[in-house]
Amino acid sequence: MLYGRDTETAALDDRITAARAGRGWSLVVRGEAGIGKSSLAAAAAERAGDFTVLRCTGVESEHAWSFAGLQALLLPLSGHLEAIPEHHACVLSRILGLAAAPDKAAPPANFQFTVGLAALSLLAEAASHRPVLCVVDDAHWLDPDSAAVLLFLAKRLTAEAVGVLLTVREGYAPDFPTPGLDEMRLGPLDDESAGALLAGRLGALPPSSRGRILRSAEGNPLALLELPPVESDARMAADWTGSRSTTSRLKQVFGDRIDRLPEPTRTLLLLISADDTADTGLVLDAAAKLGAGLTDLAPAEADDLVRYQAGHFAFGHPLIRTAAYQGAPVFRRIEAHRVLADVMDHDDHRRPFHLAAAATGPDEEVAAALEASAECISSCGGHNVEYAVFERAAAFTPEGPERARRLLRAAEAAAAGGNGPKAWALCAEIGRSTGDRSVHARATLIAAMVASWNNDVREAYRLYMEAADHYTATQPEAAGYPLFRAVELAWQAGDFSRAEVAAEHAERLAIEHSPWVRDLAKATAGFNRSCAVTITEAVEALRRLTDIHAAFGAAVSPENRGMVAWWQTLTGDIAAAERTASATVRAARETGAAGALPRALALNGMTEFHRGRWRDAEAMAADSMGLSAELGQPIGLVKARAYILAPIAALRGDEERVRDLVEAARAASPADTAVTIDIAQALLDFSLGRNEEALDRLMGHLDSGAPGDALVFVPVAVEAAVRTGEADRVAGAFAWYTEWAEASGQTHLAAVVERTRGLLAADADADAGAHFERAAALHKEDDGFPFETARTDLVLGEWLRRARRVNEAKTRLRSAAAVFERLGAEPWTERVRRELRAAGDAGPVEAAPALADKLTPQELQVVRLAAAGLSNREIGEQLYLSPRTAGYHLYKAYPKLGVASRTDLAKLGL
Repeated sequence: MLYGRDTETAALDDRITAARAGRGWSLVVRGEAGIGKSSLAAAAAERAGDFTVLRCTGVESEHAWSFAGLQALLLPLSGHLEAIPEHHACVLSRILGLAAAPDKAAPPANFQFTVGLAALSLLAEAASHRPVLCVVDDAHWLDPDSAAVLLFLAKRLTAEAVGVLLTVREGYAPDFPTPGLDEMRLGPLDDESAGALLAGRLGALPPSSRGRILRSAEGNPLALLELPPVESDARMAADWTGSRSTTSRLKQVFGDRIDRLPEPTRTLLLLISADDTADTGLVLDAAAKLGAGLTDLAPAEADDLVRYQAGHFAFGHPLIRTAAYQGAPVFRRIEAHRVLADVMDHDDHRRPFHLAAAATGPDEEVAAALEASAECISSCGGHNVEYAVFERAAAFTPEGPERARRLLRAAEAAAAGGNGPKAWALCAEIGRSTGDRSVHARATLIAAMVASWNNDVREAYRLYMEAADHYTATQPEAAGYPLFRAVELAWQAGDFSRAEVAAEHAERLAIEHSPWVRDLAKATAGFNRSCAVTITEAVEALRRLTDIHAAFGAAVSPENRGMVAWWQTLTGDIAAAERTASATVRAARETGAAGALPRALALNGMTEFHRGRWRDAEAMAADSMGLSAELGQPIGLVKARAYILAPIAALRGDEERVRDLVEAARAASPADTAVTIDIAQALLDFSLGRNEEALDRLMGHLDSGAPGDALVFVPVAVEAAVRTGEADRVAGAFAWYTEWAEASGQTHLAAVVERTRGLLAADADADAGAHFERAAALHKEDDGFPFETARTDLVLGEWLRRARRVNEAKTRLRSAAAVFERLGAEPWTERVRRELRAAGDAGPVEAAPALADKLTPQELQVVRLAAAGLSNREIGEQLYLSPRTAGYHLYKAYPKLGVASRTDLAKLGL
């Protein structure tokens, strides 16, 4: 019976009912030691009698063994492996340690996504037969890889008959953050419930003892049961009071009880606590070497400190294990680990960790054993544990090349797992520990990649140049890659001089990739108005680089495909950039390269923004930001806010949202978002009619010689200048933009140039109208840019009204209004309304919302993939969802779209 937890058990009952109905959930129960988390979890399992209940308990000793927790949780479902996709079964077969694991099972990349999706697939399959409840006790002690996978799938149970319940101790335990998951905090029992629990377990007590226990326990159920019930234990009662935490005082209670046991019994308890698997044979073999045996356990059993259960020893509470281990002198702990290692088989995965715990200084035998263990972990793709074990191996390695090599392996594993801060710290340690330049080169490359993830462009540039210097001294041909990346980063920073330094370095080396580095530097220079290279030459250089990468086909990594999409954007070929960015996203999802996804999604979102498909852009930005948060990569958060969401909000005139997005982007990356932030604020000013402010913001960058992303918005600056009577101020920028548009050969840019020429022409000049009409005709040839087309219709409509061609003006203005209304660009719609009223048309400006605007971002992504012919399972693979959740979003979308089946979706042209 649970005392005082009626509210909590009712909440669990509701969730269990929801899971029965196919509505998945996850819940984290937090509280101090002894507060009743495990009891509540046990009650949940009891209430879910018709469920498949899966259990695992985080164990401190298994914290260093990759996927140990996941294996314990999912192994009972191994019979369902044949029913899930083969590649998922391959991954899980290896993770679960099954002998039947196919040889072709490869270590998963970005384990929390690849393994997480496989685990989600397995749970969904099991839940299709019977609801599933996963109970994970002491989740704070899970190995990091299991924890990452569980957190991944716990966020993706929307339409599955699956519940996930995790208990987490607060205080005297590792932090276990669970962003995005529902939490329940267990507080102390109320006085009435505490009294009932005490009476129910200990019967009638003297009033003084009862009152003392209730006051001292402070509502903690375990404390209520463990406090000394008789006055003769006054010393312990006195020790219990004071400012220490309940957990600390409970440890003392258990420690004092252990101290009163015979020495052989304490030895057995120490051995059991030192090897948390509590393997009976192992513990007894070790105990025999220390003069203890099974009969010596009886006093601890009699005191309810330990029990023998299912072939293993189990402590009555995790704090008893802590007290048994930490209460022993250091020399006894070392002795226990040494003896445990001695009695283990040499291939036992626990042995290296006992050897390490018994070591008191550098020891090559220990280091080699840990390295072998890390290699085994690596084969499963458990990068978070892999790096920790390699790091520990390095700690036991004497100073020298071997230590640096092991630190490098740790850094590589940390980076592969997406743990940027740890990879960074390890690279810094490598820099202090060796003079080997080949090792320095690899470590510096890792550090540069982490700096890029953090959107620290200048630091990433410096590190790539440093890596190139190291390679120049050891392996010159390998210097091409870091030099190429250095130029790319110099471009992002708007610093042509640094790009030139990298290109000259590459040319001095005369390596195979020197021309590539030079072409990228030339492009950087051409997009910098203060340099001699023309923008036409820059566009040609980018086309050469694009063609070179295209020749490699599928061999190009998702990271480099994203770079190609950016180049195509800069050549003005937005349609090609969109195709490349979409392919990059698909490739990253299909290959498990989740680390490349935030940037790829942001790039795809940018292309959608420029094509006037704002709803799609927002969906991709949301996906990019969600994955960035899960991976701890600021780059997706920054780019989605600064390059997509803020400009869209600006064009919609949403001043408050722009301010929030700009502040968030600036806080995350103050130096590298300056241009894009100013652009967003300029677009807001322009949309709201603050033309002078918009012009000043844009010209501050266009006049700097390194305009960066401001180039695309030169037409905005020109229109603002015309409206403030400062057309001369933008003449140079517009000439530069015109050269870029002509070099691109893109019809949509030619249309914008014609529209802008019309604005610059005298208002009464017939040439203005001719320019506007040519622009409209060009838009008709390339109708993939609805916002720009609407802007042209607006200025043409304004000109036609002033030229007294009122009926033609109304047609153009209503066409523009329909687009602006659909996009939610209210300031632009209002501007059209004013023109229509001036033309004598006071009718309402309305536009049926686009079908895509009726859907949530997630629904839109699912519908698009379904319309392309993908099954729910394939959609789940693409979006990291279970098939059932993909179907859930799809069927929610059907009534919004007015369709009844998948075959109808393809006809909608979404």
